[in-house]
Amino acid sequence: IESAAWIAALADPLFSLLFLSAALAYDRWRARTRALPITALLLFEASLLAKETAVTLPVFLVFLGLGDKRRRPQAAEWGRGLLPMAAVALVHFVVLRPWGLGEPGLSFLGQFRVQWVKNLALFGAAAILPAHTEVIEAHPKLWVSLAALAATALTLVVLTARRRIPAVAWAAMPAFAILVGPSVISFQERYLFLPSAASALGLAALLNTAGRRARAVAAGLLVAGWIVSAGDHWIGWCDGGRASRRLIADLVEASAHPGAQEIVVANMPHRVHGAPVAADYSAAVTVSGGRPVAVRTGIAIDYPVPEADALDGSFSSAVSRPPPFAEIRLRIPHQRYSRYVWPLPVPESKRIEREWAVILLDNTGGIRVRIPPAPGGTRSAYVWSRGRLEPVF
Repeated sequence: IESAAWIAALADPLFSLLFLSAALAYDRWRARTRALPITALLLFEASLLAKETAVTLPVFLVFLGLGDKRRRPQAAEWGRGLLPMAAVALVHFVVLRPWGLGEPGLSFLGQFRVQWVKNLALFGAAAILPAHTEVIEAHPKLWVSLAALAATALTLVVLTARRRIPAVAWAAMPAFAILVGPSVISFQERYLFLPSAASALGLAALLNTAGRRARAVAAGLLVAGWIVSAGDHWIGWCDGGRASRRLIADLVEASAHPGAQEIVVANMPHRVHGAPVAADYSAAVTVSGGRPVAVRTGIAIDYPVPEADALDGSFSSAVSRPPPFAEIRLRIPHQRYSRYVWPLPVPESKRIEREWAVILLDNTGGIRVRIPPAPGGTRSAYVWSRGRLEPVF
């Protein structure tokens, strides 16, 4: 169930709705600051259960209070409102999460990576320009520069018209960064669901101040761009859904083979046409009616279309069967929506060893995945080829 929700990106809309509802309930409570904001606290915990990125809510509320003189938190609000909100987050991560999952999930605290700053810049570019995140990620410097240029041009239009930049536009930038929050660890389109509310508000405020002509030109460009992008997204989600259904159906069929305890897919789809396909496949097979088996991934690959397979040649020439092991030769094309995802290469090594496979990388871009049979014949090997799983042994 969790895997299906992840693929459908239900967690992000749900947590965003609960996050905004908690903020609204808190805003209504702070008008009186009597007792505790029980409704806001319950909605906050519900949003944390939907997605733990909601932990940024107390910081967001403090930012709103400090950014507006009329909302500056007094001692009563700190004691009855903001501190209890922080306490809910603390209890969630220190008590509730370890009880349910065995660990608090705070390993990233105290760490800092330059990639997080780069991801924040990519999120900003995606929030301003109507481009697919895969395209932005493929050419980050270009799209971040274009986004900065577009924002600068719009700001200059406002200033040359001798108008003041709205306070909302200034506030939208730090609000956007706060709402992105822990999502900076990875650049994914679904993480923009809530932060885009802040960026859209900031852009709307600038456009509204820019004047009729500039507003019409900018709005026309944005609408045209988003229509094209929406069409590409629709095709991508259709392709991803088609690949996901076929993959799960084939895994369920493979799990029915007598004696199968482990299924290894040499070139597992990760995303198809930019749409996520990766999931907890073992759980997905069980939920879909298959036998409980362990589903393993040789390497994860992003494919441009469901029929792509990255085989280095025809199936017969790229796949060799045991003994002593099955070897699948791959070569991932350098094109849009096509890339190697994981496992990450070992520094200064062309060899990646896993319990169920060995991955060999060469200097020409070729990849070999070797899958040894398991004692007793409990392991089955498959290759994703032409939009479905094909057995190797």
